Amino acid sequence: MKKFYLHKILIVILLFFSFSVSFLSGCGSKRVQPDGMPTLYHCSIQITQNGQPLTDAIVSLHSTSENFPWTINGRTNENGQAEIFTHGYFKGAPAGDFKVTVDKLETVVPPLPDVMPTSESELAKLYDKREKETKEYQLVDIKFTQAESTPFSINVNKKMGVISLDIGTTNNQNNL
Repeated sequence: MKKFYLHKILIVILLFFSFSVSFLSGCGSKRVQPDGMPTLYHCSIQITQNGQPLTDAIVSLHSTSENFPWTINGRTNENGQAEIFTHGYFKGAPAGDFKVTVDKLETVVPPLPDVMPTSESELAKLYDKREKETKEYQLVDIKFTQAESTPFSINVNKKMGVISLDIGTTNNQNNL
């Protein structure tokens, strides 16, 4: 009986120790910024298309400086507003001059038939056909999707507010 009791105590001590180690080793803690990452400033960009909020678009900032190692982007919400993050996790952007690109793709996949094929070969043919018939459309004029051609530039600084940009008409004719 004493042996069984000691065994239970040992299990409890081991469980406590393993939970303590995982908690102290950073479980649930904040990520640490990479070495050399500059100070980040809040950056929010409102994107509209013909005056209407553009949802689910990717907004990227491209530094005008050479050898800039940080990726900076965000995704627009239902109001067309993108909160900008550096390296996908750290909220904000470094101070400096940037070109702004906007990218939104729509993928149109043919529907599945009501009755699915039962043989593997017919199923493979169906999926091959669907893959060939899947179309992807760029919904933004191509000039806004590339740093070299976008007309949008911003200066990120500690006093900036929300930047509003309108990308004009929908470009749904461009099959990629």
